[in-house]
Amino acid sequence: MSNMEKIKDLRIITQAGMKDCKDALTEAGGDLQKAIDLIKTKGKNVVLNNKTTAEGLIGISRFENSMVMVEVNCVTDFVARMPEFNKFVDHCLDSLCESVNNNIMWSSDKVDDNRKELISITKENINVNRWWVETMFKDGMGLFSYVHTNGKIGVIMTILTSEEFVKHPDVIELGNNITLQIASMKPLAVSSDRLDIEAVTRQKSIFEQQIIALNKPAANHDKIMEGKLNKWYSEVCLLDQDYVVCNVPGKKISVGQMIKNLETVLNIKIEIVNFNRCEVGDGIEKPKEDFSSRLTDNL
Repeated sequence: MSNMEKIKDLRIITQAGMKDCKDALTEAGGDLQKAIDLIKTKGKNVVLNNKTTAEGLIGISRFENSMVMVEVNCVTDFVARMPEFNKFVDHCLDSLCESVNNNIMWSSDKVDDNRKELISITKENINVNRWWVETMFKDGMGLFSYVHTNGKIGVIMTILTSEEFVKHPDVIELGNNITLQIASMKPLAVSSDRLDIEAVTRQKSIFEQQIIALNKPAANHDKIMEGKLNKWYSEVCLLDQDYVVCNVPGKKISVGQMIKNLETVLNIKIEIVNFNRCEVGDGIEKPKEDFSSRLTDNL
């Protein structure tokens, strides 16, 4: 068998790239089986450009005053359910917690050897896609989280209240319910003043076209725009959304009003500092920024 034929067979068997196959065959001294083992060891046996990593799992872990969330992707749901895949997600969380503890930047490169080993086992591409860190840096802060039963939706959230009441049962119940709200209703921001400017501009442009199509007098346009924006805010802003865990049948109450009600009962202030929601395969790319400055911009 010629060297070119071996490279061809190696590509078919391992699905690795031409250069990887050629280098592995050279390193193996022309031994096809050794070349296969080398590629598996290096985790380069899955390089299929037509297969996207749209499946996976989200993991959340708490470490002292911080909570971390990571999204790890694979190609098929079958692999996402493998014990080895779950173990790798836990390994990513442990590595991220260690970085938080040592106050250093975390990169997926820190777990790359384990990722390559998992690729050699699953025969699928594995990608550590996104991660977040929430840190309590003030007295009275509380961390909350939610992971959906299928492991594909995760939420971490920070609230700020009085140090005396941050562990009050009613505050904890409210915090847990709001993370469920975030998972279910997909808010874009805590409140309208914290919406992304580009998102607001884009939405206004859409509404402007809709208003023009209504053929209403120009004097009414501002009022119509205000109504449309308020309706949109009630859909995408957490505090303006209808509270999904409301216990009063037939009665709607916003998340913001629910918070105010508890503030009145306990005579405290409760602020949602920040939240992050992740859904596997939602296609939203978020910056992997320095966790030490992640929350300060939101205060």
